Amino acid sequence: MSGGRPGNTSGRVRRVVSCKRKTYHQTVARRKQSVSGRTYDMANKENEMSCMQDTQQEIFYMDPWEFLPNVSNNPNTGRTSSKHTDYSTLTELSGDHGVMTNVLFGRHLRLKVALTLWQRNVGEMLTYFLRIQDTGVLVDFLPLITKSINEDSPSITIGCCVDLFPLVKKVLNNPYEEYLLVGLKWINSVLKNWWVELKASGYSGSTNHPLDKNFQVFNQQLLELWHREPFLKSVPGTAGDVVKVIDSFLSQLT
Repeated sequence: MSGGRPGNTSGRVRRVVSCKRKTYHQTVARRKQSVSGRTYDMANKENEMSCMQDTQQEIFYMDPWEFLPNVSNNPNTGRTSSKHTDYSTLTELSGDHGVMTNVLFGRHLRLKVALTLWQRNVGEMLTYFLRIQDTGVLVDFLPLITKSINEDSPSITIGCCVDLFPLVKKVLNNPYEEYLLVGLKWINSVLKNWWVELKASGYSGSTNHPLDKNFQVFNQQLLELWHREPFLKSVPGTAGDVVKVIDSFLSQLT
């Protein structure tokens, strides 16, 4: 009996220890797998969120002119040439806008100078237009001179019109309808305001008016323009109506 107990007891001890070891290893192993798995998943999610935020910030602050070439060079898009063409077009448009801005800015400055001279001295304004030779600025300013002639302003004389005529001729050499209409309306305003004097003067200066020579010179300028630019007689629309008035006047001189 005493000899068997120790054997039995020893056997029990070995079995219990063996079970505890197995249970301990299984439990610890499960806990480690569970904890490490959660930590790994959370780390992945944090990395993904961080990458998404970084990418969004990069796209938000990205210069579109730097972005376009990168997109066009992406081999996965399959539309490299098309997007490269779009980028080239945008670049050209941007350059054209810059040139147009500079042109308009310069034109605006010249108009301000012309207006200042107009208010101070008409002769200085005419000298300024003759010096800059800017047809666009003259087209913008000519309606103001036409309005002044129609109102019979003493600041505009037939002599001023003679000096201005070569510049108006350049306006009428342009194919743009707006230019033609502005130039023809100016001529028409001169004819309406000095119709009697111009008709009486003809080409020989028969009238006794002190400005005989200027009236005659204006008639000669107008007739020369009509002979050299026959296309003016076929201008349609509102400009064509003005042409008929001018043509009627010239027919009375010859």
